[in-house]
Parts: sequence; structure tokens; C-alpha cells
Amino acid sequence: MRTSTDPDNLDPHLSAASLTQQIMLNVFEGLVKPAPDGSVTPALAESYTVSEDGLTYRFALRTGARFHNGQPVTAADVQYSFDRLMGKGAPDGKPLTSSLADVERVETPDAATCVITLKQVNASFVNLLSTLAILPAANDGQHDKSPVGTGPYRFVSYEPQQRIVLEKFADYWQDTRDLIDQVEFRIIKDDQTALLQLQSGAIDFTSVSAEQLPALGNAFTVVSHPANSVFIMGMNHARPPFDQVKVRQAINHAIDKDAIIQAVFDGYAVKLGSNMSPVMAKYYQDGLQDRYPYDPDRAKALLAEAGYPNGFTTTLSISSHADFYGRTAQIIADQLAQVGIQAAIETVEWGVWLERIYTNREFDTTLIDFTGKMDPQAVLVRYTSDFRRNFINYKNPEYDQLIEQAVRATNEATQIERYKQAQKVLAEDAVAVFLLDYQFNWAMKPQVQGYTPYPIFFHDLSRLRLNP
Repeated sequence: MRTSTDPDNLDPHLSAASLTQQIMLNVFEGLVKPAPDGSVTPALAESYTVSEDGLTYRFALRTGARFHNGQPVTAADVQYSFDRLMGKGAPDGKPLTSSLADVERVETPDAATCVITLKQVNASFVNLLSTLAILPAANDGQHDKSPVGTGPYRFVSYEPQQRIVLEKFADYWQDTRDLIDQVEFRIIKDDQTALLQLQSGAIDFTSVSAEQLPALGNAFTVVSHPANSVFIMGMNHARPPFDQVKVRQAINHAIDKDAIIQAVFDGYAVKLGSNMSPVMAKYYQDGLQDRYPYDPDRAKALLAEAGYPNGFTTTLSISSHADFYGRTAQIIADQLAQVGIQAAIETVEWGVWLERIYTNREFDTTLIDFTGKMDPQAVLVRYTSDFRRNFINYKNPEYDQLIEQAVRATNEATQIERYKQAQKVLAEDAVAVFLLDYQFNWAMKPQVQGYTPYPIFFHDLSRLRLNP
């Protein structure tokens, strides 16, 4: 199978890249795990109960679950994993994720039971656990070098810029007899090279762009589905002039999303107006995609009102790990030039992008596709003022309050309404240019069967079969 870039970190508690998750969710599991329909299903916890007040979760650990080193999974490992994620014992005391901010305490009354008590109701809590890996305490200090999980596949090796190798775990808590014995993810950055390797038989599976589909003919199986992704042009609100809403609105009017969809994605994408894909139909606020129609004259007028009648210069920083970033950046730069904004395109390696832009927030503008999540809270929390990965530096107390009200809601109708209101705020503030949700196209040899799409980045190897 092909992947386009190196993992950002083999330690699942430190990894931020969805392309890493796409592979390593086969190696690691949480108390629950994602299902193809967007729900969660039992994993290392075979069952759980919730107290009447919604604050106490009691998890019964699965009998017979083992780590890849052969050791049984115990409540002590769950305690260790949560303590580590919450920053307990860390030199700086900082948590590794904000997802567990509502956790008051974790208790382990016996080796097979874990009790988690929340400070306040969190309607998204169980969904948040689906991608939080339980790690063995005995492997402390080695998670990034010798990853040990509990999933249906165990980590074998990683050669930077070459490959990641996994093999099925014979002692997995579910039957693995029909699973593929070994899977090698080859790191191939260039899409055309990957296509040629698929056609030559060097690899069995790869993503293909819409324009590459005709080259496949009838020789390969293609699985297509919406990505549940939000592809944005992010603007750093901490840097002028992007701290001005009129400048951000002008940029939104200056960009022709339909042109990008046709030129880059061959029409296989839908236009967005906020940070949610229509794949999440229950929570999606329709109509926002038309909030900023392509209108260069309106863009120029807004720039003049903001004090930039002659435009300005900026830098559009993009990662090199996906071809469509560069193609989209060129179209955006050309369109911005029509309203007086000169955007120099800077291309950097994926690791540099993650460190300099996503972590350190050192950029003017950038392109990124936010990958699908299991829950609307995880999708929209990205823009709350205190979110650790709010890398565009957006701050709005009204938005923060709506997200807080949504996650504390005790009935679904209120939760849905607050999430829809939050999307409207993002659109009104022109927080980013919410471009589109594209379609995934996975091409594979006919022998590869059972590929199952998820609403998150995940190649579920446990569902694949390799037939003669």
C-alpha cells in the first residue's frame, strides 16, 4: 500500500498527523474504537456504563486483550495512558491533548475495571476516546522508537522515506486467521509515481486523483467516497492584515472555489462555507457555502475599506506532501493577484509545516485539509480560543460559548442548534477560506477485497482480504 509521507511520530500520544493515524490505528486501540458509520464500538473496554448524572463512566476491560509484547492489558495501563495524556508526571505538567480537560480523576478499583469521573457533562466524551491509544506502562520512554499497541496489527519496522511494515498480531482478541499476514506501506510522495507503480504491479493499493481515474481502465478496483474533510486557506489572525475581518472577507470574495473544484479536483468535490462537511448531515449548516460568492470587485472594495486600496504582499506556505496543495496554491495566488494581493508561494516539507506552522504558528497564510472526525465537537473545537492547535489564532468569546454550550447540552436538539450557530459565526467572521470537501479515490488490484471507507482517515486492515 502507498502512503504519501513519513509519519510525524510513531508515538500515538504525540502524533498530530492524520496520515500517521491512517496507518497506526491498526496498531493502537482505545477503550472504544471507530466504526465505519461514524459511531464507536467496544475495543479494550468490552462494555461501559454511565451514571445517571452523566459524570461517571465505568469501563469493564476486555478479558484476554494483550499488548503486542504479550503482556495482558490491565487497568494500570489505562491509568498510565490517561495520566500521560493529561500531563501528570510530565516535567512541564502540560497535557498532551485537550480532549481530557473535563476529566477529574481516573480510578482503577481492580485490574479489570477503570472508572473515569468528569468535572462536568461532556456529550462527546466517549467519541473522543475512540482515537486515544492505551499504551503499556512497561514501554514508557520507548513509544516513539518501538511502538507497542493492542491492535490487529503490530509494528515491525520503519525506514524513513521508504516504508512502514506491519504484521498481523496472532494473539489479538478477535480472530485474525483471515487477515493478511504482512502489510507494507511504501512512502511515495509523487502521485504519478504511485500510479505507475500500481500499474506495474509494484504496489497493490494507492490513492488516485480524479484526473488519473481514466488511466486505470478496468484493470483495477476503485472505491470512491467523500473525505469528510475541510480544505481551507488559513490566515494567521495574529498577523496584520489578517486580524481585520474585512480583509478576510475580501479574500473570501477573491477566491473562486468552483474554479478550484474543476481545475484541481475535476469536479469531484463540494464547496464549503464553514468548518464542516455535509457528510456530517445532522450537524451541517447548509447555505453557508454561498455566503461569499466569487466577486473580485467586492473584494477590492472591502480591501479599500480596510485601508488596503492597492492590496498588499503576503506568503502562502504549503506542504509538499500532496500534489493538490501546489496546484490549488497557484490558482489562489493568481486569483488574489487580480485584486491586488501578491502572494508568494512557499513550499516546505510536511515535517517543517507541522513544526513551524501548525505548532509554532509562524506563517501568513497556508493551505491544509482538516481531516474528518467522529464527532462535531472535535471538528469545531479547533477554533476555540484555548484550543492547543488553534494555529490560526482565532479568538471569539461568542464562538467559545457556543461550543461550550453544545458539549454541555443534555439533549441532542440543543447540541445540534449550537453547533449550527457556531458554523454561522465562523462564516460571518470569515475565519478562513473554507474551500471544499474533496472525494477520495482508492485504486487497488482486484485481489485486494473488503476495503471499507470510514469518515476519518483510516485504512482498516482488519477488513481487507487478499484473494488469489
